[in-house]
Amino acid sequence: MLSLSAAAIVEKNSISTDGVFLVLLEIVLTTPATTLRLVRNTDDITWRGNTWSAFPFDLDDVSEDGKGELPSVTIRVSNVTRIIQYYLEQGNGGVGATVTLFVVHSKNLASTTAELEESFEITDSSADAQWVTFSLGAGYPLMARRPEKRMLKNFCPFEYGSIECGVSAAEKLDHATCQKTLLQCRDRANSARYGGEPSIPGGLYV
Repeated sequence: MLSLSAAAIVEKNSISTDGVFLVLLEIVLTTPATTLRLVRNTDDITWRGNTWSAFPFDLDDVSEDGKGELPSVTIRVSNVTRIIQYYLEQGNGGVGATVTLFVVHSKNLASTTAELEESFEITDSSADAQWVTFSLGAGYPLMARRPEKRMLKNFCPFEYGSIECGVSAAEKLDHATCQKTLLQCRDRANSARYGGEPSIPGGLYV
């Protein structure tokens, strides 16, 4: 169930008010490294210390079903000025970029907590003379490895000499490379920082 802030509840229950709920759209592109912040409004607003530019866009209802499929949504952003299309053309149509939808109340912009916040990932995009259309899906690929790093009994995932590894500069002078085994970590007096999982049953330390 959606939980509104106290300020938003007061505004919602008022007989007459000039406050409105605003939909904000944040698009974080990696190529080029750009963050677009848009608000569906007639004027720019400032929220969370950032300026959100008034820009026409429309979105469908978030679709969910009882079959376990991931939620998805389609967003159409005005393409009359070609500004959004320009950024998409620089990097694969924006596929893989993170899109976050916020709902805030115009009378409660001092609060950094949105009334609603949902994050998605751009899975497809297209453009015509009027609209740039984004197909958004959940930004949590089910086929991706979880956790991202493999847990191995006798292999350290850390880069040799990195902050995670923590081996001293003097040890690196004596041992320029490391095969990332527990035995070699012990030889370098660094086993306290070993990144493998020696508690996994079976196997030998070599």
